Amino acid sequence: MKSRNYMAFIVEGESREPQVINNLWNVHFKHSNFKVITLPAGQNIYMLWQKMNEDDFETDIIEILRENSRELKETLQGLNRDDFSQIYLFFDYDGHQDNLSSGNNTEDVVDKMLANFNNETENGKLYINYPMVEALRDFEPGMCGKKNDCYCQMSQFTDYKQLSADRRTYKDFRKYDFEIWRELLNVFVMRVSCLFNVEKVISYDTYCDSVNPYTVYNCQKNYISQGKVFILSGFPEFLLDYFSAKFWNACIKCTRKLVGNCQGNEM
Repeated sequence: MKSRNYMAFIVEGESREPQVINNLWNVHFKHSNFKVITLPAGQNIYMLWQKMNEDDFETDIIEILRENSRELKETLQGLNRDDFSQIYLFFDYDGHQDNLSSGNNTEDVVDKMLANFNNETENGKLYINYPMVEALRDFEPGMCGKKNDCYCQMSQFTDYKQLSADRRTYKDFRKYDFEIWRELLNVFVMRVSCLFNVEKVISYDTYCDSVNPYTVYNCQKNYISQGKVFILSGFPEFLLDYFSAKFWNACIKCTRKLVGNCQGNEM
């Protein structure tokens, strides 16, 4: 029997997301026994889910990727689903809306996607970037956020790459080191505490019990109904889910939310 020692990261973009995955792997998984393969879907993750849904999830995700991309067919040569012990998907919330089939409700579809992609050892586990991968650079070290900068209006999704570039402290995803990731993780924990309306910084136990991609999306719905999203990257969420309490204790040092011009979790 083949050793299932591959981990797949399925992403939408062909440049930015692979850079993030490559850096994330080099910083956090360098001594892992897994071999990582990044698979740009060549379309947004919604379209991938739709094809699986039409087939009642009888066809596995690796085969669908292989069938729909000449490049991935070459990448996946000699491999099948059984070779991948874990599959993770990263999805930009802003990218799927124009691709919804007529009559589909956006919130219902994302609910279904999160329900179908909820296990890394089966169909895969989905993480969502709100609004897109550039949320990973949109933070100020040591600060939860600055009221208006905590959100992105849906009408500004097309401008968000530039907005996040103007606010960034670190310019290049490829050069993130452990200390930058630790800053990112602390800001993520402060932000998710705000999103979940927790007065103090959320504890590890509460995080494990309460925070997952589905509950994050349920909290986001409050803002989506107002035409905006609470800016939050899915990559720190993945790391905190993947590693144990030891990793949390080594990285998360914030004991309270440090904010600028923030008057609370306004609705």
